[in-house]
Amino acid sequence: MNPKPPKVLYQEANPYGSFTAFLEDDGRTIYLYLQSHNNPEWPMKSLWIRNLIDAPEERDPNDFAQGLAPVLTKKETNTIHALPTLTEEEIHFIWSEEGDAVALFLNEELYAYLPPWSGIKGIHGYSKEAKENATAASPLGDTKNGVIAERVNESRKFWENVSEKNHWNKIQSLRLDFLETKLGKHDKYWSADGGKYPSLGIASFLPKEFPGIKIFSTIGMSAQNQPSVELYHKNFEDYARIELVFAIKLSKEYEDHSESWIQHVLGEMVKFPWNTGIWFGHSHTIQNPRKDPDQLYLDFSWFVFKNVTDELDKNQNLPYPKLNGLISENGKRVNYLFLVPISVEERICFQREGSQPFWDTWVKEGFSFFHESERRMLEF
Repeated sequence: MNPKPPKVLYQEANPYGSFTAFLEDDGRTIYLYLQSHNNPEWPMKSLWIRNLIDAPEERDPNDFAQGLAPVLTKKETNTIHALPTLTEEEIHFIWSEEGDAVALFLNEELYAYLPPWSGIKGIHGYSKEAKENATAASPLGDTKNGVIAERVNESRKFWENVSEKNHWNKIQSLRLDFLETKLGKHDKYWSADGGKYPSLGIASFLPKEFPGIKIFSTIGMSAQNQPSVELYHKNFEDYARIELVFAIKLSKEYEDHSESWIQHVLGEMVKFPWNTGIWFGHSHTIQNPRKDPDQLYLDFSWFVFKNVTDELDKNQNLPYPKLNGLISENGKRVNYLFLVPISVEERICFQREGSQPFWDTWVKEGFSFFHESERRMLEF
């Protein structure tokens, strides 16, 4: 058959403005697609929704040669006869709180689910019309009970909570109050969200317990799960909610330049996970977007993250600010990840030797949780 030009029936960006889902009708099928706005390495995801033609006994091999999305065969679909196309009025999306998965509702009925693991091990997603695991869809199962239905309901509740009055005030107060019990009254506060969801801030502290150390922390990143964590952690909810921290040792001889760059570093990273679908965790590295104006021997062009919360939960006697014990709105812990500036050469050693030898050397050299602009190279 001669394919028709594909028509987009409906499209919608997630609340973070970083991924767009759209339904496409090519005259033969309807597919749900999910694409990233900001990460060119993030592959587009696809999920078969329904056939618009009678299901064939076998797929036409010429379809692939023409670049056509595959139809499902009679044995793969619950409805062997052609189904009608969809109208915008009956379509409704519910996004995951991470923003990288989406559920399709037709009117009030859960009809399909494109999950975070779409594209992995041959799984595209789950459709009500799929009868068995097929090339582009798997059976959705019970639309009111079960794992998928529960995930979608949790997502719905999350976004309902976000829309409540004073939502941000509660998030901000919980985190700022916690930090002030650990670090003393905050010194300064900056808004870091650019007026767009999610609301975020940055606060600085001069803790009496650590004289000469200035600490900057994000406020609000931990109000929503990071994307992709569950693809790498079995108990992903223990690592999905984070705040970023930068601690620096102030010079006794020179003017404090920390505010000329550190809150900008945090401000440029604060939405990174939701913008790209890439999560932050212990021993991950990321390029430093700003230059330390006081660096002396090393060019600190990279960061490695240090999960101080996880370490303190295992050993409360470590000489760190006691940034553990905060529980987020979902009942899971908040992880404070400290940004540790490193040089290109140190990152190469980190990648070559592995994370544990790096941190063992870090402790052996006498370094702690705070950045020293005048430190020398680690000796591996």
